[in-house]
Amino acid sequence: MAMKFAKILDGNLGGFGLEYDNTLGKKNTMRLDALTYEAAISEARSFLGIDANDHDPEGVVWHVE
Repeated sequence: MAMKFAKILDGNLGGFGLEYDNTLGKKNTMRLDALTYEAAISEARSFLGIDANDHDPEGVVWHVE
């Protein structure tokens, strides 16, 4: 079973970033528009299409930390 990882990063000036695996085995990064860690996790899960069972639409299991 395939597994991918996403990591919430502390951004500059109090924001958050996201580092996540792409389909080529590389890392992508982006800035999140969230003010709290919990909101950052929620935004990351929504962006990546992760459901309540930690799967994306292709059935890949994600671990978000």
